[in-house]
Amino acid sequence: MPSQYPPGVDDLHRIGCETHTLGQGTVLWRIHFTSSPHPTPWNGLRTWGPVPSSRWDPHPEPAGDYAPLGAAYLGESVDTCLGEVFQLTRFVDVDRHAPYVTAIRTAADVSLADLTGPWLTRAGASAQVALQEKRRTGAWARAIHAAWPDLDGVLAPSAMVGGRRVIALWNNRAMPSSPEFSVPLNSPAIAADVANAARSIGFTSNLVV
Repeated sequence: MPSQYPPGVDDLHRIGCETHTLGQGTVLWRIHFTSSPHPTPWNGLRTWGPVPSSRWDPHPEPAGDYAPLGAAYLGESVDTCLGEVFQLTRFVDVDRHAPYVTAIRTAADVSLADLTGPWLTRAGASAQVALQEKRRTGAWARAIHAAWPDLDGVLAPSAMVGGRRVIALWNNRAMPSSPEFSVPLNSPAIAADVANAARSIGFTSNLVV
């Protein structure tokens, strides 16, 4: 069984990095909490980390505030975001910590380490490492950032919604000046859509529709 932890920076440089570029104008979604221990605006990064519940935090250990280095987790669809954010309870609580759902259109190309293909295998691990416990994925995030600090983050398979991808951004370079869409997750205007998205992945919610 291959090691599920990353090699050193020199070995990573020797292996090289496989990257994927999201072109300027790509629409991405996120769910972010505006009233929590680490509140996050629509275009903000959580600079405190690493957080044990997050999979691809690049922050070094021990946990602390490493601004401007941070993490923002996004998806290509709302149901992917719901699955990732509410995975521990499988219950979409649209009230606690005042979550918002936001869509952005990237203001620049985004260069990401691509963990959806064979690169992890070439790096001495296996594809399943991207779905394993978060202390392992966090070690890979830190190693990738240490080796290639100019990358904007990682592209990885969703651990919750099969066939989907997630994006962890480590800087806000591609954040636009305004969002395409941003409303509270409990907004009546989107309640039916959010409830349907939750049901599509087998989650319940406290929405009344």
